[in-house]
Amino acid sequence: MGWHSDDEKELGPNPCIASVSFGSTRRFDFKHKTEANNKFSIHLESGSLLLMQGDMQHHWLHQIPAQKRISTPRINLTFRNIPLK
Repeated sequence: MGWHSDDEKELGPNPCIASVSFGSTRRFDFKHKTEANNKFSIHLESGSLLLMQGDMQHHWLHQIPAQKRISTPRINLTFRNIPLK
């Protein structure tokens, strides 16, 4: 999954995104949208819960980069609330 933010209009102004990982540990990268040197990574191990909320999607991009040496599977469940109008 390449660089993106979950800022679709239907998710509302400050979406809360919850992501649960199962299986192979994967690196999850963040980079600031306007500050090119502002980057960091975390490792999502099996059973990890990643919660992105508030104005994070306004200021940050995220990705799970391609990693050629990973040969074990990973499943990710992502939960988004889409407000009813």
